[in-house]
Amino acid sequence: MHTKKAVLLAVFAVLTSASAAMAQSWGREHAPRDGVCFYKDTNFHGDYFCVASGGELNRVPEDMNDKITSIRIFGRAEVIVFKDIRFDGGSTRFDFDVRDLKAQGWNDRISSMRVQFPGGYGNRRGSSGYGGNRTQDPDRIIRRAYQDLLEREPDQSGLRLYRSRMIDEGWTETQVRESIRDSQEYRERSTMTYAKAQEIVRRAYQSMLRREPDPASRGYVDKVMREHWTQQDVERELRKSPEYRNKGL
Repeated sequence: MHTKKAVLLAVFAVLTSASAAMAQSWGREHAPRDGVCFYKDTNFHGDYFCVASGGELNRVPEDMNDKITSIRIFGRAEVIVFKDIRFDGGSTRFDFDVRDLKAQGWNDRISSMRVQFPGGYGNRRGSSGYGGNRTQDPDRIIRRAYQDLLEREPDQSGLRLYRSRMIDEGWTETQVRESIRDSQEYRERSTMTYAKAQEIVRRAYQSMLRREPDPASRGYVDKVMREHWTQQDVERELRKSPEYRNKGL
């Protein structure tokens, strides 16, 4: 009887995991309050799917396997990603947003994952230690603001400054972002110039076609200048080109 029961439990576990994996599909669902969303493209662009804290996928569905390029954390969550199915192979834990997994050595390499509350799988902690509000994690909020507005990680002086203002002075995420927007660095970044537009197009060509742009790329530069196209927008159009298809990239 015990053997039969163990077998039934094992079968149930397998079916449950398979069912969870099958439930995932690329789309644009609502982000979870506590969880992680996984994106096809860098900088949280393109289709995505989300997993709430306490969830896991022992096998990423075939059309998603090794196709995740950026990760965004929501609320109190962290994710452990694995190179192989069934939580095997090399692994890394992320408790911060990752705009480009290539920089972390994980671009298009995730085959299974566990999403958990910080401190342990499935362990929900009631307070973050900052005023009892479990969603107020200063370091994560500051990192996200820097990544969104300045497209970089915060330096230590900036991290200390904004952490102190959030903890000691009660600053909100909105105040942190407003302060960053007032900085000279943000003003310089937010002013688009022709040289910046050319660099965006150049990076897109390097990423998609593995070469420098030719004179025909000027149309893309104009799109960046006039229609505020991003690098992802240019890459999307390059994927439609005969050159991209012929190279089989």
